[in-house]
This record gives sequence, C-alpha cells and structure tokens, in this order.
Amino acid sequence: MTYGREINGSETTFGTSGRLFASALVMYDRATESLWTHFDGKAVVGLLAGTQLDVFGSPLMAWSEFRTVYPDGLVLDETKTGHTRDYGANPYFGYDDPDTTPFLFRGDFDERARAKERVVGVSVDGVDVAYSLQSVSGESHTVTAVSQGASDLVVLWSPGQATALEGPSVQFGRDVGTIGVFVPKLGDKTLSFTSDGEGFVDAETGTRWSVAGVATDGELTGSQLQRVPHLDTFWFAWSTYRPGSELVGAVG
Repeated sequence: MTYGREINGSETTFGTSGRLFASALVMYDRATESLWTHFDGKAVVGLLAGTQLDVFGSPLMAWSEFRTVYPDGLVLDETKTGHTRDYGANPYFGYDDPDTTPFLFRGDFDERARAKERVVGVSVDGVDVAYSLQSVSGESHTVTAVSQGASDLVVLWSPGQATALEGPSVQFGRDVGTIGVFVPKLGDKTLSFTSDGEGFVDAETGTRWSVAGVATDGELTGSQLQRVPHLDTFWFAWSTYRPGSELVGAVG
C-alpha cells in the first residue's frame, strides 16, 4: 500500500512499530508517534487517532512488466539504502501456504474461504468485494469484467510475478501474476477487452494494452485507463478490515 505523508498540511515520515494487528504491520508517524494500520492507512492510537491518509494505487508488478511499461521509471538502489540487508531473502518462509494459519492472528476467521487464500480486494461506491485470485487468473493473460456498486470495472491479470512470501528467496516463489483493476472507459467511449493469450486488446479499436492499463500499440497508443486502487492480499486480512465483504470465486 502507498499513502501520502502529508497530515493536516504537514509532511512526516513513518517507521515500523514492531507491533502487529490481525497479523498485519502497524506503523507510527515520527511527528506524533501515533500508531497506524498499514492495511487502510488509518491512525488507531495516539494524537491523530481517526485520521485517514490519502491512498495511491500501487499494485504489485513484475519487474519485467514495470521495465517495459515505465522505461524511465526510477528504481531504488538496494546498495544505497544505508543498510546491509539480504533483500532477496524471504524472512517469512512458507507464509504464502494457503493451508496454514496467519502468524499471531487473534480473532475469528471468516470461513467462506481459507484464511490465506489470495484475493484481489476492491472498494468502490461503498461496496467491498474480494475476488479470489483463482477466479481472475489463468494459464495466460485473462480479462474479467465485473460490476461493483454502480461501477463497471475490468480486472486484468498477466503471468510473470513470483510471490515473495513462499520460498526462501523471492525467485523461488510460485507465479501469482500481476493484477490491474480499471474503469474501462476513455472519455465517453466504453471499451471491452479480450485476451489473445499474449496480452490485452480492446474490441472497439484493436489497440493493445498492458496489465498496467497503458495502451502500447494501435489507435489509442499512450492512453491510460483510470486505475481503481486494489489490494493484493489474503482473505483473512481483507475480511478482518472489510467485514461483510462480498467474496467472489472462493476455493473454500
């Protein structure tokens, strides 16, 4: 998740508190030392309790995809962070095993799905929905058209991204792919998307699109679909912070 660091007109920075809530990281701001849940960017303890940070859509993305879509994008140099870390290692070996329970989770599980089933969480028009990763993915690129609240959305999935939470290092994680959720419109034109196995194409103009919602070839080249912020997460986390959420395509 990515949030703005400006609170009540003043910028601050955040750190890791070392605490967990519902098996999820709790951060603190260095201006007031209030505690914030990273899942929804809300202050829950301290002077700023109840304050909400502005959220920016920032989906997990395979490096190969990022490099192609954003050739001029900036990349954090792991050798210049000021710390010596084995950044490719996974300190939570096996956490992505759907048959295990979350570390130090306290509370009741929503048993409509396994606690660690991967889901794509979307909140639109006051409606919360979790789409199981299985329901929106496949062996190659997939397109899933959905209606949520008063909005028509499209969920794009492409293979090529390894989970960072399964094997002893990132490179050994299974392929969970990259997700993008968008409003399928440009101006007053509604687009319908299909997959040809290698990418995404709109039926109206034949333009090719990336999973980042960027038109890469054809009449609409350079156009960007409106991104809908979503969360690549586990069912236990989404259902804890969004109780009563609709669940689509659960494995069970």
